Amino acid sequence: MFFFMAMIVIITFFVLSNLMKSRNGSPSQRGGRGGPRISRPAALLPAPPECLGVPAGHPVRPAAERLEEALTPDFEARVKDRVLRLAPSMREGEWQWRWFELKRYFLLCGVLRGVPMYSAQVDDVWHEMLMFTREYEQFCRQFCGSLIHHAPHTADAQPDRGARAWFDWVYGELFLPVFGSARLWGSFYRTPMPRELMHELATGSAEELRGRRFNTGAAALFPDLAATVDYLIERGRSLASSRSAPQTDNDGDLSSTMLMTGIMSGAFFYSSWGPEENFQSQMDAYQPEEEPRENNNNSGCSGTYACSGDNGTDGNGGDGSSCSGSDGGGDSGSSCGGGSSCGSSCGGGGGD
Repeated sequence: MFFFMAMIVIITFFVLSNLMKSRNGSPSQRGGRGGPRISRPAALLPAPPECLGVPAGHPVRPAAERLEEALTPDFEARVKDRVLRLAPSMREGEWQWRWFELKRYFLLCGVLRGVPMYSAQVDDVWHEMLMFTREYEQFCRQFCGSLIHHAPHTADAQPDRGARAWFDWVYGELFLPVFGSARLWGSFYRTPMPRELMHELATGSAEELRGRRFNTGAAALFPDLAATVDYLIERGRSLASSRSAPQTDNDGDLSSTMLMTGIMSGAFFYSSWGPEENFQSQMDAYQPEEEPRENNNNSGCSGTYACSGDNGTDGNGGDGSSCSGSDGGGDSGSSCGGGSSCGSSCGGGGGD
């Protein structure tokens, strides 16, 4: 009898002990001295917005829709498979953002004469996409009428800070600001727009600006791209001609208007006209509170490659073309005339 009573007491003790442990957590689960701390899973990235974050009614919206249609789900799946073979630990959210930003880059190539590549992560996806030569060429021709070439920077290339400023301005004019972009492209609006470029926008003829800065070949084929070029020329002329401080809401808080494209353009041009030593502090004051922290802490830029091709010059004197209207599917051999850092530039172009 005593033996059975002792067994009941022992069993009851162990049951109560296990219940207490499960309620309070073991030392290893709590990260106490009794065991290692269990790391928490990384926060999930939000899904990228639809249609590349181009709002309805924007002149480039139809081109964004055409780009999305040209990239079939099967093509994306095949590119993704190659990327994940090289980076098997990549999370789904990270893949989605890299693919999203590459598509935004292609849209820029359809509008501009030359587009530097400032993200090594996005460029890695582009590399794998180029392996499917037939599908890639078909996509390019359906989107902008000709091949978007990929060419490396020269080994002794020097950074072109003005090209990064041009990239930032046009990017902000076409796309809504979204979480994640600065993680891949690096800091936006950290380089002032060159004054000579602002003078060009303010006083140059529309025809001169089209030929010097924009992809005239693609614009001739697609009215939506032509309308986007006209929009940017008029927008740039207005911004460069005005040297007044930008209007803000809520005592300087711009965050309430973050649903608009080009929200930072007024502050960007205004600060670029001022002393360069004051540029960053002025831009920090105009940007939403969370934006400078994201930009400064998560720069992902590299400027390693850019879209480039045959017969054309960009606004900086480099050779090459993007969506250049070429007949062949191969690279012409021209290379970028820019650098390999956040302020780098590519000598891409969009020859006719």
